[in-house]
Amino acid sequence: MALTNLLGEREALAKNSEIYGDKVQEYMEAMGYYITETSPTHGGLVDQKYELPEIWGDREVWVELKWTDQRRHGKKFLEEMGKYFLHYMDRSPEKRFDVAIFGRNLENFKEWRKIFDVTKQTDEAIQEFYDRVCENDKLSDEHRRKIKSYSMDEFEEFLSDTHVYQADYDSLLMKIEEFEKDDRFKPDFFQREAEPITDRSKLTTNLVEITEYPETLYIGDQVEGATQEVAFKIRPFTVPAWFKSNKVYSLLPPEEMSKAVRQFIDPDTVEEIGFRSWVKADQGNADIGKRLIRAVVLSKGEDRGCIAINYRSDYHLYFPQEDPEAEVRKEEGRQVSRYFGDGDSPFYRHHSLRIGILEYSGQYFLTLKPAILFTSNGKENRITGEQAKPLHDRFSPSRHGNNRKTRSRINHWWKILDYGDPKQDELDIGTEPVMLEVNKRPPRDTDERDDAMQNKWLGEFQ
Repeated sequence: MALTNLLGEREALAKNSEIYGDKVQEYMEAMGYYITETSPTHGGLVDQKYELPEIWGDREVWVELKWTDQRRHGKKFLEEMGKYFLHYMDRSPEKRFDVAIFGRNLENFKEWRKIFDVTKQTDEAIQEFYDRVCENDKLSDEHRRKIKSYSMDEFEEFLSDTHVYQADYDSLLMKIEEFEKDDRFKPDFFQREAEPITDRSKLTTNLVEITEYPETLYIGDQVEGATQEVAFKIRPFTVPAWFKSNKVYSLLPPEEMSKAVRQFIDPDTVEEIGFRSWVKADQGNADIGKRLIRAVVLSKGEDRGCIAINYRSDYHLYFPQEDPEAEVRKEEGRQVSRYFGDGDSPFYRHHSLRIGILEYSGQYFLTLKPAILFTSNGKENRITGEQAKPLHDRFSPSRHGNNRKTRSRINHWWKILDYGDPKQDELDIGTEPVMLEVNKRPPRDTDERDDAMQNKWLGEFQ
């Protein structure tokens, strides 16, 4: 009898790894990619580099090969991911690359999906992964410092352009043979229409229904001098009051109104009326009600320490940052602003929430959209126009939309505003996110898209 370990010797492992890399190359080439570099000839971090010029132009795919068993929190892997991230961020957005990781055996595959599968990702898993990359002692101090200088959002952009494949030699061989039997990866195939997937599911929107309203509206006569121009000077978009047609409309009684509003209303003329019944009476009332509801949301943001602004007819909430030494400000565990002082013109970047309001037959809905604003002093001195354009270009998102990140950012703002909870007082509102139930949807990932396109192609010949 004899016991021979063909996989245990260093030479055997190296040879198997080389053969595995060759098979990955065949797989990529079967999908239409052109190899431009390999580590044996060029050395360095990347095992293989590819381009797909007919579809992506000169955008590259950097391939990492893992023949041996791979843990997602292995120090060597975390070191490699940290270096890939730094290379990714060193490039301008239009010159960044995709990362493709091929692993023969990814240990605890369900946990990998919590980071790299957009349908299974969790904020907790991504945060843990980011923290482990930042603290990995296999990276130099300089590398760790530089990684920490980037935001969590930028790291998530990098993850959105990272694709992980668990594939052994035989599964790669089967896929290659399958690809060679049809033309799915010829350039013109991508120009054909893919059939939607029939699947009943629920989608979370950025539309939020107002489910509980303020109970009472106070209406009184304006005193002399209470014009709309005066109203704008008292920042009416954060005060739950509105001036129109010689009347003052307020969600607060006179004794609780701000001095700026109270001085322009005749207290002897104030009447109380049910808010819901009044806004449903006609469209003019409904429009005033929209402004008052929006003011409630914006004023609550101010109560949480935000600055509320009306910028290009859009209403935003964002957090100020007065201490450049702190570099980053966080709220509820997540970055909301950051100071950039390394250039000729230092500036602050602020994550903001753009709030709109819609009304349908007396029913109100908030629209929520995360955005970015820039200031020169961390507070009200906004950078706008031509000066802001290069900053927006610098922090522009990747070429792909990232619904998961947008949803996460909206949920973070909702946590800051404490919405989703019951009304806290008479002026507060109750809310509920609007869900959509759909019967058809686009393909979830590349494999599902390819299957759908292949089925359509085969159907044309039946």
